[in-house]
Amino acid sequence: MMQNPLFSAVLVSSQYKIFPDKAPDAYPALRPEYCTVPGGDAFSFQLAMRWAGNAFCPVSVAVESDLPVSVYKIGYVPLTAACNPNGEGGYERDAGGLYPDVLHPRPAVPEIVRYPNAWGGALYTEHGVDATLNCTDDCTQAVWVSINEACAPADAGCHPVRITVTSLNDGTLLFEETLDLTVLRVTLPEYPVYYTNWFHCDCLADLYGVEVYSERFWEIFESYVTNAAKHRMNTLLLPAFTPPLDMPIGGTRKNVQLVGITVCEDGSYTFDFSKMRRYVTLAQDCGITYFEHCHLFSQWGAEHAPLIYASVDGREVLIFGWDTDAAGDAYRAFLAQYLTAFSDFAHETGIRERMVFHISDEPSAAHEAHYRAAVEAVRPYLSGCVIADALSDYRYYESGLVKTPIAALNHIDAFAGRCDDLWVYYTGGPYMKNCSNRLISNTPARTRVLGVQMYVLGAKGFLHWGYNYYYDRMSQGLFDPFADPCAYKQMPGSTYLAYPGRDGHALPSIREKLMAEAFSDLDALRLLETKIGRNAVLALCREVLGEDVTPTVIPAGDALSDLRAAVNRALADGMER
Repeated sequence: MMQNPLFSAVLVSSQYKIFPDKAPDAYPALRPEYCTVPGGDAFSFQLAMRWAGNAFCPVSVAVESDLPVSVYKIGYVPLTAACNPNGEGGYERDAGGLYPDVLHPRPAVPEIVRYPNAWGGALYTEHGVDATLNCTDDCTQAVWVSINEACAPADAGCHPVRITVTSLNDGTLLFEETLDLTVLRVTLPEYPVYYTNWFHCDCLADLYGVEVYSERFWEIFESYVTNAAKHRMNTLLLPAFTPPLDMPIGGTRKNVQLVGITVCEDGSYTFDFSKMRRYVTLAQDCGITYFEHCHLFSQWGAEHAPLIYASVDGREVLIFGWDTDAAGDAYRAFLAQYLTAFSDFAHETGIRERMVFHISDEPSAAHEAHYRAAVEAVRPYLSGCVIADALSDYRYYESGLVKTPIAALNHIDAFAGRCDDLWVYYTGGPYMKNCSNRLISNTPARTRVLGVQMYVLGAKGFLHWGYNYYYDRMSQGLFDPFADPCAYKQMPGSTYLAYPGRDGHALPSIREKLMAEAFSDLDALRLLETKIGRNAVLALCREVLGEDVTPTVIPAGDALSDLRAAVNRALADGMER
């Protein structure tokens, strides 16, 4: 209900990106049938608003419900390029400009303070709110609302959500609307599936100017990992050594090695896992379930060892690295001792059965001999463990070298239906034509469709290489994602999901919310399968989306909202029978 003719506002689903230069009525209003969730699930929507008067109108948005409410001001970042060289669908626009992405937290119900002004009237302001909202006649302002963001258990039934907008010019009510969110009697399980975006400790240390694993570092780490886990990421990269990723041959990255190593006089090694224990314990407290050991061999071929430091005669020195033959006796002997000690640590901390190990990232056909030697070196010590690597060449799986392939989406046809333990990944590059992607310039559906695709593929995990990578190519130089989100290869947002808040707190992004929705969709589809069977679920997806779900399908508009509404109806019907 609108209270002032100068103010316009509309509730919008999460499947549209609200731009400052588009009026609120350019977006379809949120439909009531979308406002249904299983128990233990989150629900998100947006509020787009604009003022038609000559002066700006500061406003206060309040969202009230008996369920937990999280409210964010939608912030805009400047893209110098949309990164669509192939003219594909699934992009919001084909040019740079201001794009919505970063989410600034606000109180769900801000305290409005009234005080007199110098002219005998009154002024209004929100107490203790940083992310203020100002509506003007030439710019749409928007907020993102998440209900039950932490996916806590919720009582079945109708839960009204009341949204009001108050003018801070004169304290009058500008807008009021109540949506009825229905929580189903069926609870959405969190099925076992790996979801990881590689976590870069060195980026945090460099960006915030803190020492790696200092007390301040751990505070920042906790904020970022908590934010990641809140958005369904359940697997965390474990930097036992400095991960051998995104470095030029012979190059280095900041040392983030968690395990302390001492070289003994007889050439053997002792290992100190105290830092790693703190890392694991804190991550679990933040909500992480699985851990993936950093790669045991160099990227793109497994020819060398990672950069590994140890104490030798009281001095910390590099004992393995680019000069190390990965297949040589020295490194193989080290790995035998290290993996044995790590296995004991993993048993002690209870993570042994929740570990994923990596050999080398993205090996090609030319690297097969080196990769085979690497696998043979470590296989005796990783019996029964998940060993997974990102790759595009099916022969690595066919030959038995990789038991758990993490296949690139643009090469998935070679793997689909032929692997028992398939994961998928993408890098964010535009060369992955028409595949699911999470660039800032992508439509929400192109990001969210990943969950439906994973269901159809039977994928048991998803990997992306950057949760908080704020370096440029080959880890050279820092960039500010608020000012230059296209820094890495002009691929906007491809390297990160969370933004670095000034105070060391991670700020979520719209894309992070959409990824969480993708995994919610995956769980809902898997739950529905237990009730009506897989063929019926696939038929439902085909019917609602109007086409078979393939790795290159990109739904339009609210198509995924339509599918999820149909899935929720089917789940509700199953409970009533």
